[in-house]
Amino acid sequence: MKSRLAILFLFFILLWGGLVFRGTSLKLFPGERLIHLQKRQFETSFVIKSRRGAILDRNGRDLAVSVATHSLFADPKLITEKKKLARVLAKELGLRSSTIYKKIKSKKRRFVWIRRNLNELQKKRIEALGERGLGFIEEPKRVYPNDRLLSQVIGFTGREGYGLEGLELAYDSVLSGSKKEVMVPRDARGRPLLSDARLLLDVGDGKDLFLTIDGDVQFQLEKELEEAIQEHEAESAIGIVLDVETSEVLAMANSPGYNLNQATLFPAEIRKNRVVTDAFEPGSTMKTFVVAAGLEMNRFRPSTIYDCEGGRLKIGRRWITEADAHHNFKKMTVAEILAKSSNVGSAKLGFDIGAKELRHFLSGLGFGHKYEDLLPGVSGGILQPLPWGKHLLSNVAFGHGVSVSALQMAQAYAAIANGGLLNSPRLVRSFRDPVTGEVNIRETPQGKRVISEDVASVLTLMLTQATSDEGTGAAARIPGYPVAGKTGTAQKVDMVNGGYLKGKYISSFAGFVPAHQPRYVIYVAVDAPRDNYYGSLVAAPLFAEIASYLMRKSGTPPVLISDNNVIEKKVDSIQQKALQEIKELVGKQKLKEKIPDLVGMSLREALKQIRNRAGEIKIHGSGQVVRMTPEPGTDLESFGKVHLYLEQK
Repeated sequence: MKSRLAILFLFFILLWGGLVFRGTSLKLFPGERLIHLQKRQFETSFVIKSRRGAILDRNGRDLAVSVATHSLFADPKLITEKKKLARVLAKELGLRSSTIYKKIKSKKRRFVWIRRNLNELQKKRIEALGERGLGFIEEPKRVYPNDRLLSQVIGFTGREGYGLEGLELAYDSVLSGSKKEVMVPRDARGRPLLSDARLLLDVGDGKDLFLTIDGDVQFQLEKELEEAIQEHEAESAIGIVLDVETSEVLAMANSPGYNLNQATLFPAEIRKNRVVTDAFEPGSTMKTFVVAAGLEMNRFRPSTIYDCEGGRLKIGRRWITEADAHHNFKKMTVAEILAKSSNVGSAKLGFDIGAKELRHFLSGLGFGHKYEDLLPGVSGGILQPLPWGKHLLSNVAFGHGVSVSALQMAQAYAAIANGGLLNSPRLVRSFRDPVTGEVNIRETPQGKRVISEDVASVLTLMLTQATSDEGTGAAARIPGYPVAGKTGTAQKVDMVNGGYLKGKYISSFAGFVPAHQPRYVIYVAVDAPRDNYYGSLVAAPLFAEIASYLMRKSGTPPVLISDNNVIEKKVDSIQQKALQEIKELVGKQKLKEKIPDLVGMSLREALKQIRNRAGEIKIHGSGQVVRMTPEPGTDLESFGKVHLYLEQK
């Protein structure tokens, strides 16, 4: 009996000893699994992102900022009168009480978000309820102070603070900074310790982005695009302004825009940055680079004469015709072909250059290639692979059978304005550390030569002639400043059924100012204008408004083209004579301004053509211009006053 009791006693001693040993070892050397269970029982966690870096324009003005807000969470287990609380919170937050009740009705859940990004007043009202199952966490919220300004370029963030479109997406990793996992402790009974519900988080903030964008120029560009849409009852319009020397983007606009603070309310089609994502047939703005290719390869000179066949050229079964039935061009020089925008003449230039050579030259200018590091969704356009048939070659020569983005076209004109050097476009100038204030400036890659300096000089003068009275771009001129540029009118492609949309065109203008000392490249395109659709009537006046603003803003002094200040650059012996011929022609045309034909135009359209070119304008009646004095073509220097007679139609 005694031995049995001893054995039983020994057994219990060993059992308790084992339990004590096990408990001590677990306390001193807990495994990962037990640590996880312990945290799960006594703590709850969630991830809070850092304050997102700001986006600013080149002058330091805020375009996108993050402000402190308060996010409401709850521990359903601690809430007693759930339905009553749901009704009270619904009234304060503008939510359905049923939505809130679904979140807090389960006692098994210990942490749920009720509403993110509340303001200070809402926070104080909810705190006054005295409900211990509610708490707040301070979080940053993305705010766009200018609403619609630069909307498609900036993009926006989602509810969790991640970039979804535009620059917000492209530079999300830079703007986001670091993130932190926040642990909310619980007491022995599993209740969160919410006595100090406001959590201030020490996490690494994201870096600030300084853009190349000038906020003032951006505002003016968007304003002019909106007015052009209203005036011409167009579907949309796009525009871009580049710094000639660096290809920095000073403005990039899509109209209509959208409110960045309510981005999800707008359809994806409106939110697209069509300046970089959409490719379209450019029309006659492409003719400039056909001429450039031929001059670069010495296939012709500006004074070389071509037979333009009276405006009709047959290629196989198809006919090449001019954009306007009244343009029955016969023999013209290369300079005139560009200035008057002859399709037949451009086709013949393409034939003399050759498909292989022309495609190689256009590819070197960036057509068919993407600027992928600029923004998400950038289009490379379409530059068909070889071989090209004669019909395709002729189409490409006058801007059809090839598609480009507005950015690509602006870049190509910037190469001419920059003396033949093609730079990479830039949207971001620098990054700034929010803590140290250190600024890291992005390096600018060295430009590559795509056109010789001599040819770029001649092209500039030819493009200046294209904005003379004899050219299609006369409406792009601005008082006191020589303008170099080219109009474009192209049928709109039917992306669903193929072919072209009947009666729908894209009217565009590409150019730079001032022509003798280029500073700004401007490209604008108006999609499907309903009244007039020619680039000369729709896009050229739009260009003039933007260019005039840029000249005023920059303080560039006005000039007149003459032998003393026209572009003077050394040219080779082959082009010397042609350069002198064009220089003299342009000088004569620019020094003697002629009154354009305004009959049939609206008052706004007429004023764009004549404003600041006549000493005084007298308006009689309302509606469209039916008569004018003096007659169109009269030298303005002979008359200080122009009378416009209008009638309603």
